[in-house]
Amino acid sequence: MPWKDASWWQALLDAASLWWEDALLALSVGFAVMVGLLAKIAHEVQSGQRRRFITRRLWLDIPALVAMVSVAAGINVYYDLTGWPSSAVGVVCGWLGPRSIDVLLMAVAERVRGGK
Repeated sequence: MPWKDASWWQALLDAASLWWEDALLALSVGFAVMVGLLAKIAHEVQSGQRRRFITRRLWLDIPALVAMVSVAAGINVYYDLTGWPSSAVGVVCGWLGPRSIDVLLMAVAERVRGGK
């Protein structure tokens, strides 16, 4: 019977521990990205690019938030970042957003192709 086997329980606890670490990584990076995104939105309201903070356009930023959490988590895992550097990556990704990263990648691609 598998429930009487101690190694089965240990394997189950190890799997739960890995899942817990991934969940905490997603929450911490998600919070950091959200802080960066909120700072960007507040800056847009101050500069006059947005009329108010809470609008229907805010709902369109939720998919961007999910995308930037994925990008920030991928960068953190790739470079094996922990602690403050991983939070900084999340905040920067939230501030830049997918539109800024797209513009940056298009500029690099244009330069590689021989443009100015």
